[in-house]
Amino acid sequence: MTETCAELGESPVWRAEDDMIWWVDVEGLRLLRTDSRGRTRSWFTPEAPGFVQLDAAGAPLVGMGAGLHRFDETTGAFARLAAVDAPGRRCNDACVDAAGRLWFGTMDVDNLRPNGALYVMGPDAVPHLVQEGFRTLNGLAWDAARERLFVSDSHARAQTLWTLRLRDDRPPLREVFARFDALPGRPDGAAMDADGHCWIAGVGGAELLRFAPDGRIAARVPTPMAQPTKPAFIGPDLGRMVLTSRRGPGGGGRLAAWDAARAMGVRGVPAPRWRGPAAAANTEDKNKRQEDRPA
Repeated sequence: MTETCAELGESPVWRAEDDMIWWVDVEGLRLLRTDSRGRTRSWFTPEAPGFVQLDAAGAPLVGMGAGLHRFDETTGAFARLAAVDAPGRRCNDACVDAAGRLWFGTMDVDNLRPNGALYVMGPDAVPHLVQEGFRTLNGLAWDAARERLFVSDSHARAQTLWTLRLRDDRPPLREVFARFDALPGRPDGAAMDADGHCWIAGVGGAELLRFAPDGRIAARVPTPMAQPTKPAFIGPDLGRMVLTSRRGPGGGGRLAAWDAARAMGVRGVPAPRWRGPAAAANTEDKNKRQEDRPA
């Protein structure tokens, strides 16, 4: 893959329909799309893009500033879907769960105050506050087999990976999954594999860590870049991996192909997509037609 430079590459997500990888350059203010030959097209964003995910139709959904926007590839326009009341903060990491809900975090623009928060947004396109008190909210990944969310804080004062479980009519249960104090890197972006292991980038530590479901480190894989930021599984069998990084010692940030997972015989799981209002309505209509069908 021909590598494209970035100040702070983040949030790779693969679109199977056309074999495209969408990602962002947070500090370079760009949304990028890279094809299977490594050819990249980019669009400037009016605010810092913290993440990109896909909706049910495959359209990019970009967390930008403190708002969520749908991107139109034809016109190059960003249409605001929702905003959060977060003065002095911006969107950072995100993932989608098996129900099609978008989980995303905010962080202090200057990365100084513990005012980051975790939100969830369903098909109503209304962000709902889940938890507060984070510094650099990161590492969001959905563990479908165990119905839990991975969430981390990359800040040097935190360096913790948690699991979070939702409970009816009670505050979410957040439990420490792993601490990074004794590891060379801090927890950054994450991805799940088909064995239920969580892969997480050790930013600043030049490695990817693969955690078993019980929190044990199953593998530590060195990376050629000192500042890896987030992995993603791609390809028809989800047996390939790409990795974003930020500018730092050893070179600039970029999106790079990574064969570590294939060499280990590891495959990823399909990344869920956000089910917005249109997708939810289509599902309801389909269910209604099935209910109305004569027995």
